[in-house]
Amino acid sequence: MTARLGLALGLVEARLAKTEYLAGSEFTTADIMAVFSLTTMRYFLPFDLSSYPAILAYLQRIAARPAYRRAMEKGDPGMPLLLT
Repeated sequence: MTARLGLALGLVEARLAKTEYLAGSEFTTADIMAVFSLTTMRYFLPFDLSSYPAILAYLQRIAARPAYRRAMEKGDPGMPLLLT
């Protein structure tokens, strides 16, 4: 499983090194679907993103969106966001 996770993260890293969001320059439902796996899921299956700078920058862009902050506060009030 670790190898497959590394492969998947590598693919996401390569994509985000070229584009602002997963589908290109605009935020889409692809980002909504993927962000859970890169953030909240890490509470259940911890993994380190420190060697994926494009993913970390992407998470900062997502977190800067007011709608993301509102949604997280409604869905998981008070839960620290795993953005690093």
